Amino acid sequence: MPIEIKDCDDGIGNVIVLYGVVTDQELMDVLKAHLTQGKEKFKKYKYILFDHTGLTKINIADETVKFIAGIGADASKINPELIAALVANVSIGANIDLVSRVSRIHELFVYRSYWKIMVFRTRIEAVRWIKNKAREKYGVDNLTFG
Repeated sequence: MPIEIKDCDDGIGNVIVLYGVVTDQELMDVLKAHLTQGKEKFKKYKYILFDHTGLTKINIADETVKFIAGIGADASKINPELIAALVANVSIGANIDLVSRVSRIHELFVYRSYWKIMVFRTRIEAVRWIKNKAREKYGVDNLTFG
């Protein structure tokens, strides 16, 4: 499956990586299962990193974008203090539909979510930002994302 999810840093962090071609159903199934998991587990997360740098094509309709944003908004109610970053490597000549869809997901998610979500061009920038925010907000200083 072109979506990998892993818990990191003894369960206080979460990384979701999308790569290759992702379809409506794959994305809805994975995110619904993950973001609606046990509330107690989800409350333990301090950060979540959505990494789209390996994504080459995304086949999702507007209804799916709204569905995903709704799932994320519901998850943000469970853990409103979560630090969230999205990596969307948008380069010149990038697939315009891909850029458009990822941007739309982000836009709706920000509008409906309690999380402050930042978008970055590189994973290095996103990791640096999460580490700084985790240090400020939680006093956590040793994140490894592994």
